[in-house]
Parts: sequence; C-alpha cells; structure tokens
Amino acid sequence: MAKILHVSKYYYPFFGGIEDVAQTIINELKPFHNQRVICFNHHKGDEESVENDIPITRVSVVGSVASQPITFTFSRHLRRIIDEFRPDYIHLHLPNPLVSLYILKADLRGAKLVTHWHADILGQKLLYRFYRFYEKKILERSDKVIATSETYRLSSKPLKKFAFKTEILPNTVNENKFELKSGDNEKIEQIKQRFGGKKILFFVGRHVPYKGIDYLIDAEKFIDDDCVIVIAGSGNLTKRLKYRARRSKKIVFVGRLSDEDLKLFLYASTVYVFPSHNRSEAFGVALAEALYCGLPAVSFDIEGSGTTWVNKNNFSGFVVKNRDTQPFATAINRLLQDEDLRKQMSENAKIWVRENFLKDQIVNVLSDIYKINVNENEKTLVNVSVVLYKNSFEKVRLLIETLLKGSVIDKIYLIDNSPKRNSEYEKLPVTYIFNEKNIGYGRGHNIALTQTLFDDNAAYHLAMNADIDFNAEILNEITAYMNENQDVGSLMPKVFYPDGKIQHLCRLLPDPMDLIVRRFLPKSVMKNRVARLEMRDTDYNHIIEVPHISGSFMFLRTEILKKAGLFDPRYFLYLEDIDLTRRIQQVSHTIFYPKVSLIHEHQQGSYNSLRLLIVHIVSAFQYFNKWGWFADNERKIINEKTIKQVKKSIVIQ
Repeated sequence: MAKILHVSKYYYPFFGGIEDVAQTIINELKPFHNQRVICFNHHKGDEESVENDIPITRVSVVGSVASQPITFTFSRHLRRIIDEFRPDYIHLHLPNPLVSLYILKADLRGAKLVTHWHADILGQKLLYRFYRFYEKKILERSDKVIATSETYRLSSKPLKKFAFKTEILPNTVNENKFELKSGDNEKIEQIKQRFGGKKILFFVGRHVPYKGIDYLIDAEKFIDDDCVIVIAGSGNLTKRLKYRARRSKKIVFVGRLSDEDLKLFLYASTVYVFPSHNRSEAFGVALAEALYCGLPAVSFDIEGSGTTWVNKNNFSGFVVKNRDTQPFATAINRLLQDEDLRKQMSENAKIWVRENFLKDQIVNVLSDIYKINVNENEKTLVNVSVVLYKNSFEKVRLLIETLLKGSVIDKIYLIDNSPKRNSEYEKLPVTYIFNEKNIGYGRGHNIALTQTLFDDNAAYHLAMNADIDFNAEILNEITAYMNENQDVGSLMPKVFYPDGKIQHLCRLLPDPMDLIVRRFLPKSVMKNRVARLEMRDTDYNHIIEVPHISGSFMFLRTEILKKAGLFDPRYFLYLEDIDLTRRIQQVSHTIFYPKVSLIHEHQQGSYNSLRLLIVHIVSAFQYFNKWGWFADNERKIINEKTIKQVKKSIVIQ
C-alpha cells in the first residue's frame, strides 16, 4: 500500500471540474492506498478535517490574483505534511502556478511526482511569461504526467516535449451524482412547469470568458421561440452577462446549483448548450455529465481541445464552427424541431459516455501509475536507453533492429542530445526524446531510467552507447544469468574493438594519479600504473566482480537502482559510470561476464578534443571531491579485494 499526497487547488465540497476529478481519483484509489489532501481553503482560516477517511488540510488564503489564490502558509504546511506523511507519490493538479513553485522548492523526500495537466494557461499572458520557466521545470521534475485526452496532449505546447512520460486519463462522470431517487420525477416535472413547459436549453459552468456565454446570448435571437435558455452557475462575468441578456424573454439565470438541483435540471432539460470557445476548456466534465443524462449537446469545434472527443459530432450532438453563433443556433433548432433525431442522439450520448467516460475507464490507467495488483514475479523484461549525439541514423536503425530481435526487450528509449531533431527516429518503434540541447550522458539515460523505475514494468534496464554491435542472443543469455543470480546488480560483457583487440574495461577504482597525471606524462612512465588499473594481469576469461563497469553497456537490475540511485547529474560526461558502479557495489555485486561479447567503436574523445579533455578533467575533480582524493579508504579496500580475487582466480558462478 503506497502513500499518496494529493495537491489540488481546492477540494470537495468546493464545486469545480478539477476538484471533482481529484475526488474521483481519490475514491478509486482508496481501497488500495493511504492518501492525504492539501489544498486551499474556500473559507477563511486554516482547517484540518477528515472526510470519507481522507485527512484534508485546507490552507487559508489572503486573496486572489488572476485566479491564483494567494497564501503565506501553504509552503510551511506542505513541508510539514511531507515530513510527517512521507508520501511515495505526490499527485499535483495543474494549473496552479504558486503551488508549482512550492513543489519545486520543497524536499519531496524521494516521493515520485505525478503532474495532472488539466489545461494550459492561456489567459494571464503577462504573468505566464514569468511562470513559463517554472512550468517547464515542474514538467521536467515530474516522473509522470497525466493529460485528459490525446487531442489535448498533442496540441499542448508545454506537453509536447514530455509525451514520453504522459498518460491519458480522461475525466469521468460520477454516476452516483445522477442516480434518480424516489420523488425525483415529480421535482423534474416541477422544473419543467416552472418554465411554462417549454423545452429547456441548459448551460452550467463558471461565468468566465472562455466559457463563451456571450456567444450563447448572441445566438439567442436565432433560436426558436418555443424554448427557454437556462444559465446556471456564477462568476466574475455574471453581472455583465445578465445586463447583456436583459431584453431577452428566453434567457433565465438560476445561479449556482447544488449537486441535487443540477441533476434535476439536467433531466428536465432538452438540449445541453456548451459555448466554450478556447483550449482553456480542455475536456468539459459538465459536457460529459449532460451527455450521461441523455442530453444531446451543441458545442463549438475547439482546435486542440478534448471537448471534440467528449461530444461526438453527428452522434451525441453537434459540433459546429468555433465562435460562429449562426450555425450554433441552427444546430440547436434542428434538435428542437426533430424529435426522432433528438431521441436518437440522446441514446447515443448515454452509450458514448458509458463506454468512454465512466470510472471503470480510468481504473486501468490508475493501476499502471499507482501499481495496483503488480506481480513482482512477472517482471523479467528489459528496457533499453541509448543516448545520441550527432549519430549516424543508419547505424542507430541497425542497432534498434538488433535490439528488437531480443525476446526480452520491452521498451527502447532514444535520448537525443543533438542540436537538431531528426524526424527519422520518430518512425522507429522506439520512444524518441529530443532534448533540444546536450544535457550530458548520464542525465540523458536518467530520463529513461526514471520512467523504467516509475513504470516498474521491467526487471532490468540496459544503458548503452549507440556505437555498439552484437548478436541479440546475448541479451537473452545475460537476462538468464541475472535471473539466476539475484545478488548481481549490474553486469558488463567482454568488449572488443572492431579490429578484434580486447578492450581492457575490467578496472579498479582510480585515484588522482590514474586519471589526471597519466594524461600528461609519457606512456612509458605510466605503463605499470595503467596495467594495474585495467587489470591486465587477468586473462579476461573468468566471471569476476569488478568495481568499475563501463558506461558503454551497463546491464542494470532495477530493484538495485532503487537503492543505489541513478546517474549522478553532476557529471556531464565521463566518470558517471564509475560513480554509479561504486554505489551499486555498496548494495549488490557488479560483474564482468565474459561468456558473451560485443564490439564497441570506442572513440576516446578526450584524447582528440581539447574541449572533451577539459570536460574529462572537470568530471575527475567532481568525482574525487565526492569520494575523496587521496584519503579514500573504501577505494583501497575495494581495489585490494578485487586484486586478491583475480590472483586467486576466484570465479563467481
């Protein structure tokens, strides 16, 4: 049972689409996980409560700027809850810019961050200029991102770079809210009679610009007279909207409705009108709820919004040209006049929602994200990550073909640090991630490793270079060996140069003389030191434990990575593999496995490039600053143990 901290703008009983989604998710996860909620308070003051067995912290606000609640104590409460609760996951609902900053600043204590992306920020353009940098940071920091529809994910500029870690979780309808009870039919009839028995065109939502209520008011003059337009909800525009509609005999404002009254109004109505007109309306929960109740809908065609998925054109209703009141009114009139069409679309609407937007449709996605009913014994597959930088596409394509021949391979990630995107990679059966800049070797692999650990679907992860050639069968053999030797955390096969010469990659832990001084002294002077470092007195034919596994081909056990951590992001290039191997060896074994081999076109870039030499030296300083320069007793013990192992020909089977 995991511990999940949900961070929402507000929470039930506050009325809102995001709040309703948060409550639905919490209810679905309740049988499986321990949960808490922190949110802003919709009343004054801080408030602690327990509702439906879920502890809720509501933080007092002092005001609001551009729809953003302002508080001075949220950060303190967040830190306190993280320290007390120690969540395994933090489920953050966005947009919520101020809280995003608090999350970025906070020590999450190892919690994985799941960011639920309800909508892009399209208004408040001036403030967004300042927030955009932090928005990107929160997406980079997120282990998983949730979008409400594939349409919205594809159209959202902020999400495009993070498609590889984005899951689709449609918003859902809470069926319990719309269950008819004894006496409801009489109340529904009373609502109909309240409006003189006329057909009711119903709208409910916040009275804010993107909801497009102005367009509904403008369309009124084109709509048949034998109906009434009922506008529910409230907001900053309510007063102005009422003034605009003051001369209309068809438009009636009924204010905010309770959940019970909302249900009754939906069942009393004839058509649902949904005039939202931009992507701030990312999904349309109210639209889905109306369809569930059998109301055919008329909505605008909002490019890039999930609303065009929710209301299926010519099936559950009509989707017309955006912001065009004439076809909007024409579609409404058609539904008012054609009873058979209206009944057919009503039935279609109920079927459409039941098949796509009920709670059952989100259980599988939530199960994958929050690991419900995961069988640890079934995890035997291998994920692979390859970091690219100006590589030959043809060589990479051949490498992918080889990898896919391995029956144990599940997901392949291509992490591209090149200056320009190569669209050819997107045609390969891989997850292609273009970083727009060179973020470094270890950091690149960490993008894929983070997903492997979060998804928890693979027992192993292979971090490798692109300039490697091998037979796919070695992957099956390595996996079999690792399955049989559960105490092995990482493995490296025998590696040859293209000319057939062996690469001496079984290495001791280096000291400053090994990595810095030898670069500037004659090879003859450093010959014996190099031979010792590279363990050239072994024949490279026995399975042995080595303290340094080359980053060119690191076969890693994911359960061990959870303990040892990923590549240290402080290293841009070089020594990140030594650092990781050393941490893995603290909790398991790191093995040289010569029963399989591969070919690596080792470039030795720092010997041919002054820039890379400087990078190498910087990495060396970072490594020795971290582990110790000359006073590194652990290095001495590990190296002596390794040398004795080789001398005594100890074979680990």
